[in-house]
Amino acid sequence: MTKRFLPGKLLPVWIAVSAVLIVVGVVLFSLIGFNYASPEKKTVEIGYDAVVYIAEKEDKLAEECEKVFSENGLSFTDKRTDRELDVGYVSETGNYKLVYTFSSAVKDETIGNAVKSLQQALDANSELGGDISVTAHTLAGEQFHEASWRTAVALGVAAIVALVYVGFRFGWGSAIAGLVACVNDALVTLSLFAIVRIPVYAYAPVLFAGIAAVFSVIMWLAQCMKMRENFKDPAYASLTVQEAVGTSVAGSWKFALCFAVPIAVVFAVLGVIASNGLRLFLLPVLLPLAVSVYSSFLLAPAVLVPLKSKFDKMKSSRKKYVGKKKADVQE
Repeated sequence: MTKRFLPGKLLPVWIAVSAVLIVVGVVLFSLIGFNYASPEKKTVEIGYDAVVYIAEKEDKLAEECEKVFSENGLSFTDKRTDRELDVGYVSETGNYKLVYTFSSAVKDETIGNAVKSLQQALDANSELGGDISVTAHTLAGEQFHEASWRTAVALGVAAIVALVYVGFRFGWGSAIAGLVACVNDALVTLSLFAIVRIPVYAYAPVLFAGIAAVFSVIMWLAQCMKMRENFKDPAYASLTVQEAVGTSVAGSWKFALCFAVPIAVVFAVLGVIASNGLRLFLLPVLLPLAVSVYSSFLLAPAVLVPLKSKFDKMKSSRKKYVGKKKADVQE
């Protein structure tokens, strides 16, 4: 057994690391928020019928639109062509839409003037023909999904229930250490999303915090099971609490590989081949997974050392007191 890994001595280091990440994350979130995948934006939609499409005059239509935008001092950030849908039957119609996207910072008045000028220019352009309409829209950022909020809460509750089990099964020192790791992982995950600017939907950060809590509990539960088994070994009897915890944790790295690596590989592969929307969920899951590995191997063991020492002393004192009371009764 190796005695080199002494987690208790590094507790101030891991507290400082987590504190710095959380503070920086809070500051960045307060200033610029998360990197939402669907921020507020403004669009101008030019609807045209099959006449323009069949006559292959779409390039001419786009040229006319961009000319008017330039004259009004507008520059678009995205341009695409969509098939229109029948709202009632969710089926394609024979019409098309040329959609230009602009920053939310563009004034509504500027967009309105451009729409009027563009409609007049298109109506006066006899070359295009067909029925062409111009409309402006403001699209709000991705709205919070109530289902995702409920899922995040459910994950958090599940983590707390699991920690209560840890308390009854492995001792309340382990439960408190797991709770610290669980809260830490949720907060650090939120902070890292604000720091590294990973694109997410507006509801996702809270959901990923819940996932981090679950990963944290699973990893810590495995550590507690390993420590419970190891502490029965007579070789651990001569070790201090710090040495015993450190030795057990240092020997459990195979579990981390067996648990974390397959999950990371599966989510990474699925994230690469998935659609853009699904990719915004699958790939960011790697972040809470990495945070849970950090807490279960470094932070939580460091928190456990002083707690276990305290609880062991209390247990020892209680045994001495009970033994003394029995001896007094026998006398």
